[in-house]
Amino acid sequence: MLTNKETALLDAAGELIREKGMIALNMSDVHKKAGYSRAAQYQSFSDKNSLLAALCMRELVENTTAIEEQRYKELSVDFTVVTRPVVYDYLKLSDRLMIDSAFSQMLTSVESLPDVEEFSFLKQGFAFLHAERLKAK
Repeated sequence: MLTNKETALLDAAGELIREKGMIALNMSDVHKKAGYSRAAQYQSFSDKNSLLAALCMRELVENTTAIEEQRYKELSVDFTVVTRPVVYDYLKLSDRLMIDSAFSQMLTSVESLPDVEEFSFLKQGFAFLHAERLKAK
């Protein structure tokens, strides 16, 4: 469960990434946008990679819940890119293990969706991510 501070920091980071892109994300901008001190930010997220991992985790968990509750309009894949080896390989082991677990649950949920056009892009995307992740191991 995220604290209010962590939620605010993740929300701020998400907005900044949508505005500027993942590569341009600056940790200094995150805590300022969220209204917290630099020290408060680093208590929760030690670096940019841990922040990206947390954004990805939150998205995977929220998406899995949305699928289980059939709230398909709420699905988002803004930060699922973190599961790709090009980013994932730079994360700490503990973050990778959490993402692996959440990704597996999300993949199972996506695979259980009906085979209709509405979900074909999502299903193909997660099949691609899964294959890419297997190949990288």
